[in-house]
Amino acid sequence: MKKLTRLTAALLALMVGLALSLPACSSQEAEPSAAPAAPSQVPVGLAASAGGFADVDAGAWYAGAVDYVRKHELMNGVDGGRFDPEGTLTRAMLVTVLWRQAGEPVVNYLMDFSDVAGGQWYTEAVRWAAGEKLVGGYGDGRFGTNDPITQEHLNLIFQRYTDRPVTGGIPGFDGSARPATRAQAAAAVMNYARLPQQPAGQGRTLVAYFSATHNTENVANHIAAILDADLFEIVPETPYTSADLNYNDNSSRANREQNDPAARPAIDGAVEDMAQYDVVFLGYPIWHGQAPKIISTFLESYDLSGKTIVPFCTSGSSPMGSSAANLQALAPGADWLEGRRFGGGASREDVEGWLSGLDLPENEDAGTPEGGKDMLKIAVNGTALTATLADNSSAQALKELLAEGPITIQMHDYGNFEKVGPLGQSLPTNNEQIHTQAGDLILYQGDQFVIYYDTNTWNFTRLGRINHVSAQELREVLGDGDVSVTLSIG
Repeated sequence: MKKLTRLTAALLALMVGLALSLPACSSQEAEPSAAPAAPSQVPVGLAASAGGFADVDAGAWYAGAVDYVRKHELMNGVDGGRFDPEGTLTRAMLVTVLWRQAGEPVVNYLMDFSDVAGGQWYTEAVRWAAGEKLVGGYGDGRFGTNDPITQEHLNLIFQRYTDRPVTGGIPGFDGSARPATRAQAAAAVMNYARLPQQPAGQGRTLVAYFSATHNTENVANHIAAILDADLFEIVPETPYTSADLNYNDNSSRANREQNDPAARPAIDGAVEDMAQYDVVFLGYPIWHGQAPKIISTFLESYDLSGKTIVPFCTSGSSPMGSSAANLQALAPGADWLEGRRFGGGASREDVEGWLSGLDLPENEDAGTPEGGKDMLKIAVNGTALTATLADNSSAQALKELLAEGPITIQMHDYGNFEKVGPLGQSLPTNNEQIHTQAGDLILYQGDQFVIYYDTNTWNFTRLGRINHVSAQELREVLGDGDVSVTLSIG
């Protein structure tokens, strides 16, 4: 068991999404882009076609990079069928792409830049970037929406999120105050996107908690000791005083924050390598029936897609109520389990009794199925995935079918949110109204197998869910267009 206290690099997938992708157009709203898939390093000058751009010669040093970012929808062309390799990018364009890569999160952050009007295509992106302290404004009250991105600034962003400078060997790139060209940006994107990625998880459990009066800390310590989990205390950058916690004073800090939807108290430190955790226990006291706003800060600081989150809270008498449900919107790609409220001085026995009833994923290194459930193996283009089957007659029928041998399904894309293909025979249905998330396995019309990589709402049957994969990673594995998927039972 260890206690994490220092800020380090976030998930490389998030790093790439936040720091590397650059918009393509010079005067219009930047288009959303998808994450790259290939895990191997490729030289910038790799021979490639010009990708259909009139101003990109196939022999140019940046041709391979341009072809790469185009194919992966990271950068597009400008007017007239051109890529504009020597063109520059504005700050508004950059943060818009970063925001979209992060999933267009809704951030309640009070921003007041004189050159950022409400309702513009970049407004919410600037709000998010400023709230996350990714990019700040100038001392004169401006954000600098139309200012070019410099090489120095691009290098700073790379170092901030990857602990590495921009890859060397890019012609004309020296990290100076000169504007970064679109060609240089494309090369940097390709090089870093193709670095080996951190696995989605290594089976570890994290207990993250905020405790103003040590009651929540007590429960967190019990959980960590019982599960041999890592501990991370959510420490406010500005500590709370007794006066700050005076609930009888309407002007106290705690009361002001709880009454302000935009409040996001800063955290001192960050989790080292969130990627290694599959399960996150999240603890907090109840303030005015809800979690303190610093918990919102924590959830918005990480990509928690594919992880299991287990909330717990402490209070003198207040129930957990809607506090956990209201937090789920801040980590929509996670699997939230039902939480538990504890009183002050909760015993180890109380905590252990609660934990014993939870359906938690098992450590992958143990070689046992998650929670003792049946496991489905999914092979996609040489990538092996696992999924936990649902507890219904449909999943049982699929299991029995696969007991006779693996099945290969030819799947095609539909609606930009799913891959679908025929099973070859009908299975019993257990239809219900379902709001899908990336990784959901669905039976449609009794004989169609569906893998969701985005959201949709419809009446159909749940077959299971893919383990330990984010929406971005799943998109990369499935790729564009048709794909051959082989199912087998583990």
